[in-house]
Amino acid sequence: MLGGTGPEGLGIAARLAAAGEHVIVGSRQVIRATEAVATLAREVAGGRLLGASNRDAAAQLADKIVVEVVNALHPVDGQLRAVETPDGLVAQRIAARVPSARVVSGFKHASAAHLRDVGRRLEGDVLLCGDDAAAKTSVADLVRRMPDLRPIDAGGLSAAPLLDHLTALLLSLNRRHHTETSIRIVGL
Repeated sequence: MLGGTGPEGLGIAARLAAAGEHVIVGSRQVIRATEAVATLAREVAGGRLLGASNRDAAAQLADKIVVEVVNALHPVDGQLRAVETPDGLVAQRIAARVPSARVVSGFKHASAAHLRDVGRRLEGDVLLCGDDAAAKTSVADLVRRMPDLRPIDAGGLSAAPLLDHLTALLLSLNRRHHTETSIRIVGL
């Protein structure tokens, strides 16, 4: 989990550790990573967790699949909006800057708090976008390791901006209705 000390990264790390995966949490500051891992170790009994610098964590990546989970959002007239730049949203920027990376965008609309609470039953689907079918399959396999979540192939990386906009809408609904929404695609 590069830069994995934020809420979403820690939530995904907690779920993967609870599923028996070996998880490396990276940060620009090693102390932040080791503190985050110490906290997760108290929350996830028997979790195999290691804190490292982003550089050291990246060096241990065998497959170089990058799961992009960033929600770059800003408020506009009381509604959240995805931050767009001339070179696209986050997934497209990563793909352009690291052409060797196999980028899969996903987990954007999964609640960080729900992911982190490993005793809580999750519900909903995790939409995945990416151009590399094998990378999407690998990420889908990780999603299936998290009970009650279902991975859905939502298309190529060009569809990833739709996830950013969908997440902005869901978070705006959460704020407006004081709830925590998830999504389930019916009919699949």
